[in-house]
Amino acid sequence: MALILFSMNVFAVSLDSLQQTLSQHSVVRGEFAQQRTMALFSKPLTSRGTFLLADQRGLIWQQTVPFPTQLRLTKEKLSQSFDGGEPQIMTAKDNPMAFYFSHIFLSLFRGDTAQLHHDFVISLSGDEQQWTLSLTPKSAPLSAVFSTIEVKGNQYITHVILNEIRGDRTAIVFSQQSSLPLDLTEQELKLFEF
Repeated sequence: MALILFSMNVFAVSLDSLQQTLSQHSVVRGEFAQQRTMALFSKPLTSRGTFLLADQRGLIWQQTVPFPTQLRLTKEKLSQSFDGGEPQIMTAKDNPMAFYFSHIFLSLFRGDTAQLHHDFVISLSGDEQQWTLSLTPKSAPLSAVFSTIEVKGNQYITHVILNEIRGDRTAIVFSQQSSLPLDLTEQELKLFEF
């Protein structure tokens, strides 16, 4: 019996261990597939692409399907371009709400549980091989948009499900994730310069 209890404790996931797991990767590259179900449309909207998350730099989100879109997010700036067009660049001063939501999601990917505790009621279940983090917003503006956010993963985040108050739902599946090479390439470094 003691052996069974010991084994369960070894594999159970805690917020501290989850934070350590997610924050150990200073760079994560991978692919995403996103499906957005909206009340206004009979069929879900789907998109696919690649992403790069660099702890000291920010996030590069490159959609390739159904059309090319690039989103670049750093601490100070956000850049978005559609189909190779001229990028639209904004700062936190220009659009504080966009930055607020963007940085909440960066906190999520970094496993920043202190920030998540500030904004959400947190429920964590599973083990280190397969865990589920359920987030319920505590207050506006998050609670005015999302009813719950569900995150699943292992050593990386594998799924994010955003359930909106008005009934819309976005499900993102992450795959082909890797932390190697540890250093950003010259081309990747240039993506963060804007």
